[in-house]
Amino acid sequence: MGIAEDLLTLAGRLATPAATDPEQAWLRRSISTAYYALFHLLVGEAVQCWNGSPASRVGLERAFEHKRMMEVNRAVSNGTWKGWGTPLPPVPGELRSVAQTFIDLQDARHQADYDNARIWASDQCLELFADVRTAFENWQKIRTDPAANEYLLSLLMGKRRE
Repeated sequence: MGIAEDLLTLAGRLATPAATDPEQAWLRRSISTAYYALFHLLVGEAVQCWNGSPASRVGLERAFEHKRMMEVNRAVSNGTWKGWGTPLPPVPGELRSVAQTFIDLQDARHQADYDNARIWASDQCLELFADVRTAFENWQKIRTDPAANEYLLSLLMGKRRE
């Protein structure tokens, strides 16, 4: 099992704290962990074909930026994404769903990590966990689609030059 799947499993466990656990800390970590599960799934998929050294692969993984990835996901979600190829392959609904989940999770992660006044409920975390699990399933359905390949390149490079 890779790091993305491990993080997904951990996010599910953290979303259901025991009565003796520090509830808000567990729920907040659940949201953050769910976001990082999806982040690492996409980054891992993008660099899996790298034939360089393991150190170079780690360097390539570190080149992905949360802000750039958010911008690409917003463009995919709202239909303004242009990708890198010409013509752009059709964007599957599953890819739009993955993009929207990334947006929702990053927003929730920011709230969970930085808004200490917000109180989270377990059912909210379980809903986010279900969304990220669905994103994993959707990704598996489309991972070989030409649009998915373009999408992964965009996550690293950002928008194409006009």
